[in-house]
Amino acid sequence: MQFPITLVIFLVAIALVNAFADVYHWYWTMRWFDMPMHFAGGAWLASFGVWWQYYRRGLVATGGVLQILGVCLVFALSIGLLWEAYEAVVSFFTVGHMNAIKDTIGDLLFDIIGGTAVAILVWAQTNKNNHYET
Repeated sequence: MQFPITLVIFLVAIALVNAFADVYHWYWTMRWFDMPMHFAGGAWLASFGVWWQYYRRGLVATGGVLQILGVCLVFALSIGLLWEAYEAVVSFFTVGHMNAIKDTIGDLLFDIIGGTAVAILVWAQTNKNNHYET
């Protein structure tokens, strides 16, 4: 199955907002700004994970909510953890210290919340479709 255009549009939107945030220093002037960005990133990665695991092979995301949640969280957290490690290394070499653990945990929490939101939506949509088929 072809890569979904909605995932491309979502990724481009995230990249554009991030570019504006970098140019206009939104991450520093609006300290909360990374929360919706991590939510969006986690949601995008979870959506990609669902597509990768199910839809690209023509499968329906069947199974319980925990199975779908597992797929979503593996994708959201794997990249989220790599990103936080990257941030730590860059911070260490540029400013001489790593980010606060509170910031890292908050970032990962919003990655998880974004991935969980996608899992719930996919599970609900799958159950809605299955309900109408019976």
